[in-house]
Amino acid sequence: MAVEFDRSDLTVVVSSIVAAAGLVSSLTFDKTLGTIMTAGGVILTAIFGYLKARRAETSARRNALDVASISASAAIDTNAKTVLVQTVTAERAKWRSELREVVTELTALLRASARDEEVIWQKVDQLRSGVRLRLNPAGRGPAPTGIDKHEKDRQIHNDLDALDQAGPNSKAQHAVIAERLERHMADILKQEWDVSKVEAVKGKLKTS
Repeated sequence: MAVEFDRSDLTVVVSSIVAAAGLVSSLTFDKTLGTIMTAGGVILTAIFGYLKARRAETSARRNALDVASISASAAIDTNAKTVLVQTVTAERAKWRSELREVVTELTALLRASARDEEVIWQKVDQLRSGVRLRLNPAGRGPAPTGIDKHEKDRQIHNDLDALDQAGPNSKAQHAVIAERLERHMADILKQEWDVSKVEAVKGKLKTS
């Protein structure tokens, strides 16, 4: 592992060398080779010990930075997922509210028509389209063989198809269609509410 040197490290090394030189030069009475080597060994041991400590310090600092970086990344990822779940949950709540309002107005007009009251059919068509556009298009048409993942959407699509076929003149059917729409809409709203509660508790979005 490479060791990073700064001014303080160079100061330590230079001071050690100066000290070694001073020690050697002071050996005026005993200039034996053994004494010189012993003095040099002491100085070198001190230098190597210092460099080893610096290397350990650098390694510890880098490890701490790595841990901090990982922790920060995990926190950012968690926060992003939390924001995503909150956003989707809010959109689900808005979708349920809008769908409830549109269906309430549509069924009111159908019941008024069944009572032979004057109803502007263009408004009925507008509300019918408003309901359909808020449903999953995969739920329109014949049910698939096996498990139907969009059964509740399909039921409402079928109710809207029946209303389209009945038209403004089949007033006797309007009340029946309104009743079915309310029942099926209550089912899908309950289903979506349950999904939102689970997502809010677990902090994880449901996958289709």
